[in-house]
Amino acid sequence: MPSSSALFIYALSAVGLVTAVPMQLNIRHTTSMTCSPNFEGAGVSVTNSAREWGVSAHAVGEDVTAPVSSLRTSDFLFQQNGQPPVGYTIRDITNPNLAVTVRPDGTLELDTVDASGNEQTQKWDVLCDSCSTNISQLRGNVAFGCNITSAPSGLCVQIGAEETDAMFTAPCNGQDSQNFDFWTAFES
Repeated sequence: MPSSSALFIYALSAVGLVTAVPMQLNIRHTTSMTCSPNFEGAGVSVTNSAREWGVSAHAVGEDVTAPVSSLRTSDFLFQQNGQPPVGYTIRDITNPNLAVTVRPDGTLELDTVDASGNEQTQKWDVLCDSCSTNISQLRGNVAFGCNITSAPSGLCVQIGAEETDAMFTAPCNGQDSQNFDFWTAFES
Protein backbone atom coordinates (compact mmCIF):
# COMPACT_ATOMS: atom_id res chain seq x y z
CA MET A 1 0.00 0.00 0.00
CA PRO A 2 1.41 3.44 -0.89
CA SER A 3 2.41 5.67 1.98
CA SER A 4 0.28 8.66 2.92
CA SER A 5 2.98 11.01 1.58
CA ALA A 6 2.90 9.20 -1.79
CA LEU A 7 -0.90 9.52 -1.89
CA PHE A 8 -0.58 13.23 -1.09
CA ILE A 9 1.86 13.69 -4.00
CA TYR A 10 -0.48 11.78 -6.34
CA ALA A 11 -3.39 13.96 -5.20
CA LEU A 12 -1.41 17.14 -5.81
CA SER A 13 -0.42 15.88 -9.26
CA ALA A 14 -4.03 15.11 -10.15
CA VAL A 15 -5.19 18.54 -8.96
CA GLY A 16 -2.42 20.19 -10.99
CA LEU A 17 -3.48 18.34 -14.14
CA VAL A 18 -7.14 19.17 -13.66
CA THR A 19 -6.50 22.86 -13.16
CA ALA A 20 -3.92 23.10 -15.96
CA VAL A 21 -6.07 21.66 -18.74
CA PRO A 22 -8.79 24.38 -18.83
CA MET A 23 -6.18 27.12 -18.89
CA GLN A 24 -4.47 25.56 -21.91
CA LEU A 25 -7.75 25.26 -23.80
CA ASN A 26 -8.61 28.94 -23.43
CA ILE A 27 -5.24 30.47 -24.33
CA ARG A 28 -4.69 31.40 -27.97
CA HIS A 29 -1.02 31.07 -28.86
CA THR A 30 -1.03 32.45 -32.41
CA THR A 31 -3.57 33.80 -34.85
CA SER A 32 -2.98 30.72 -37.04
CA MET A 33 -4.80 28.69 -34.37
CA THR A 34 -7.98 30.75 -34.76
CA CYS A 35 -10.72 31.38 -37.30
CA SER A 36 -13.38 34.02 -37.88
CA PRO A 37 -16.67 32.31 -38.78
CA ASN A 38 -18.55 33.09 -41.98
CA PHE A 39 -22.15 32.84 -40.80
CA GLU A 40 -23.48 33.18 -44.36
CA GLY A 41 -26.49 35.16 -43.11
CA ALA A 42 -27.58 32.41 -40.71
CA GLY A 43 -29.13 33.41 -37.41
CA VAL A 44 -27.24 32.10 -34.39
CA SER A 45 -27.49 31.58 -30.67
CA VAL A 46 -24.42 32.58 -28.66
CA THR A 47 -23.80 30.49 -25.54
CA ASN A 48 -21.46 30.39 -22.59
CA SER A 49 -21.66 27.17 -20.56
CA ALA A 50 -25.40 26.86 -19.83
CA ARG A 51 -26.26 30.50 -20.58
CA GLU A 52 -27.22 32.15 -23.84
CA TRP A 53 -27.11 35.76 -25.05
CA GLY A 54 -30.55 37.34 -25.08
CA VAL A 55 -32.75 40.36 -24.50
CA SER A 56 -36.05 40.57 -22.64
CA ALA A 57 -37.48 43.06 -25.18
CA HIS A 58 -36.44 43.95 -28.71
CA ALA A 59 -36.12 47.71 -28.14
CA VAL A 60 -33.54 50.50 -28.09
CA GLY A 61 -31.76 50.65 -24.73
CA GLU A 62 -32.51 47.03 -23.78
CA ASP A 63 -29.67 45.27 -21.92
CA VAL A 64 -28.03 42.28 -23.58
CA THR A 65 -27.99 39.59 -20.88
CA ALA A 66 -27.17 35.88 -20.61
CA PRO A 67 -30.17 33.97 -19.22
CA VAL A 68 -30.42 30.16 -19.14
CA SER A 69 -29.84 28.65 -22.58
CA SER A 70 -32.63 27.17 -24.69
CA LEU A 71 -31.09 26.99 -28.21
CA ARG A 72 -34.57 26.56 -29.66
CA THR A 73 -34.42 29.64 -31.86
CA SER A 74 -31.67 31.89 -33.15
CA ASP A 75 -31.30 35.28 -31.46
CA PHE A 76 -28.69 37.26 -33.42
CA LEU A 77 -27.29 37.86 -36.89
CA PHE A 78 -23.52 38.40 -37.10
CA GLN A 79 -23.27 40.49 -40.27
CA GLN A 80 -19.76 40.54 -41.73
CA ASN A 81 -18.26 43.79 -42.97
CA GLY A 82 -16.96 42.11 -46.15
CA GLN A 83 -13.43 43.46 -45.77
CA PRO A 84 -10.25 42.05 -44.25
CA PRO A 85 -9.77 41.91 -41.38
CA VAL A 86 -13.20 40.36 -40.87
CA GLY A 87 -15.45 42.41 -38.60
CA TYR A 88 -19.09 42.12 -37.63
CA THR A 89 -22.21 44.06 -36.72
CA ILE A 90 -24.34 42.00 -34.32
CA ARG A 91 -28.02 42.49 -35.16
CA ASP A 92 -31.10 41.41 -33.23
CA ILE A 93 -32.78 38.70 -35.32
CA THR A 94 -36.31 39.77 -34.29
CA ASN A 95 -35.64 43.43 -35.17
CA PRO A 96 -32.62 43.67 -37.54
CA ASN A 97 -32.74 47.48 -37.23
CA LEU A 98 -31.22 47.02 -33.75
CA ALA A 99 -27.57 46.19 -33.09
CA VAL A 100 -25.56 45.18 -30.04
CA THR A 101 -23.77 48.33 -28.91
CA VAL A 102 -21.23 49.13 -26.17
CA ARG A 103 -22.42 51.84 -23.77
CA PRO A 104 -19.87 54.33 -22.37
CA ASP A 105 -19.78 52.28 -19.12
CA GLY A 106 -18.83 49.12 -21.09
CA THR A 107 -22.17 47.31 -20.77
CA LEU A 108 -23.99 45.99 -23.84
CA GLU A 109 -27.36 47.19 -25.10
CA LEU A 110 -29.48 47.22 -28.24
CA ASP A 111 -29.41 50.46 -30.23
CA THR A 112 -30.47 51.55 -33.71
CA VAL A 113 -28.13 50.17 -36.39
CA ASP A 114 -25.82 52.80 -37.85
CA ALA A 115 -26.48 52.39 -41.60
CA SER A 116 -23.16 54.07 -42.50
CA GLY A 117 -21.20 51.35 -40.69
CA ASN A 118 -19.04 53.98 -39.02
CA GLU A 119 -20.38 53.65 -35.45
CA GLN A 120 -17.41 52.26 -33.53
CA THR A 121 -19.56 51.03 -30.63
CA GLN A 122 -21.25 48.58 -33.04
CA LYS A 123 -18.06 47.01 -34.48
CA TRP A 124 -17.05 43.55 -33.28
CA ASP A 125 -14.35 40.96 -33.93
CA VAL A 126 -14.84 37.21 -33.44
CA LEU A 127 -11.97 34.72 -33.11
CA CYS A 128 -12.72 31.04 -32.50
CA ASP A 129 -10.79 27.84 -31.92
CA SER A 130 -12.91 26.04 -34.54
CA CYS A 131 -15.34 27.19 -37.26
CA SER A 132 -17.58 25.08 -39.49
CA THR A 133 -18.02 25.79 -43.19
CA ASN A 134 -21.41 26.04 -44.91
CA ILE A 135 -22.88 27.32 -41.64
CA SER A 136 -26.19 28.34 -43.21
CA GLN A 137 -26.79 24.65 -44.10
CA LEU A 138 -26.05 23.27 -40.62
CA ARG A 139 -27.99 22.74 -37.39
CA GLY A 140 -26.21 22.72 -34.04
CA ASN A 141 -22.77 23.90 -32.90
CA VAL A 142 -21.03 25.75 -35.75
CA ALA A 143 -18.16 27.56 -33.99
CA PHE A 144 -16.67 27.13 -30.54
CA GLY A 145 -14.05 28.50 -28.21
CA CYS A 146 -14.74 32.05 -29.39
CA ASN A 147 -13.76 35.45 -28.03
CA ILE A 148 -15.99 38.33 -29.11
CA THR A 149 -14.23 41.67 -28.81
CA SER A 150 -15.17 45.28 -29.31
CA ALA A 151 -13.18 46.17 -32.45
CA PRO A 152 -12.02 49.63 -31.38
CA SER A 153 -11.05 48.75 -27.79
CA GLY A 154 -10.02 45.08 -28.11
CA LEU A 155 -11.93 44.35 -24.89
CA CYS A 156 -13.68 40.98 -24.61
CA VAL A 157 -17.40 40.50 -24.12
CA GLN A 158 -18.08 38.90 -20.73
CA ILE A 159 -21.25 37.57 -19.14
CA GLY A 160 -22.42 39.06 -15.86
CA ALA A 161 -22.51 37.18 -12.57
CA GLU A 162 -26.30 36.89 -12.66
CA GLU A 163 -28.60 35.95 -15.55
CA THR A 164 -30.23 39.40 -15.50
CA ASP A 165 -26.95 41.38 -15.41
CA ALA A 166 -26.05 43.29 -18.56
CA MET A 167 -23.14 41.72 -20.37
CA PHE A 168 -20.06 43.95 -20.54
CA THR A 169 -16.59 44.39 -22.03
CA ALA A 170 -13.47 43.73 -19.97
CA PRO A 171 -9.77 43.03 -20.56
CA CYS A 172 -9.38 39.63 -22.23
CA ASN A 173 -7.93 37.09 -19.81
CA GLY A 174 -9.02 33.67 -21.08
CA GLN A 175 -11.63 33.03 -18.40
CA ASP A 176 -14.72 30.95 -19.15
CA SER A 177 -17.07 33.94 -18.85
CA GLN A 178 -15.42 35.35 -22.01
CA ASN A 179 -15.57 32.09 -23.98
CA PHE A 180 -18.53 31.56 -26.34
CA ASP A 181 -19.95 29.00 -28.76
CA PHE A 182 -22.23 29.63 -31.75
CA TRP A 183 -25.23 27.48 -32.61
CA THR A 184 -27.70 27.50 -35.45
CA ALA A 185 -31.29 26.80 -34.45
CA PHE A 186 -32.54 23.27 -33.99
CA GLU A 187 -35.95 24.42 -35.25
CA SER A 188 -36.39 26.00 -38.65
